[in-house]
Amino acid sequence: MTRSELEELRVKRAQLEEATRSLKKKQKKLEDNVLILEERVIIEDLENQQKQLNKKVSTLEKQKDGLQSKLKVESDKAPITPKKTNRKKAAAKSKRKVTSIPKVDSDENDGVTITAVVDRPVAKQKTVTKSKKQSAKKKRFFF
Repeated sequence: MTRSELEELRVKRAQLEEATRSLKKKQKKLEDNVLILEERVIIEDLENQQKQLNKKVSTLEKQKDGLQSKLKVESDKAPITPKKTNRKKAAAKSKRKVTSIPKVDSDENDGVTITAVVDRPVAKQKTVTKSKKQSAKKKRFFF
């Protein structure tokens, strides 16, 4: 190989490296542009969804206001009278017999008593107590 060939190869190498750098810069710029455009598309979609939701909300608010005004007009026309059915239901509820559940005496203060309040008597009362081992563990203090 001669010096002139070596110089030609070095020049060609430098040109290719410059072309590679230029293409990498262009690639980076295009990737950034694509990301920006994707964000714009997402933002535009969100804005469109928000506009649609605002339209729906305003429609529902108008509908609500219309119904409230209609109710107000109708309630102004007719005086409020208590219904007889409500009295019957209240009387039926007061006639129900509420039974109390007898208390079970417990020697330990650590027990938890579960009591159910229902309209009919309960067959058993459940008592949950802690074992001596568990209560002893809680009394230990670590410093």
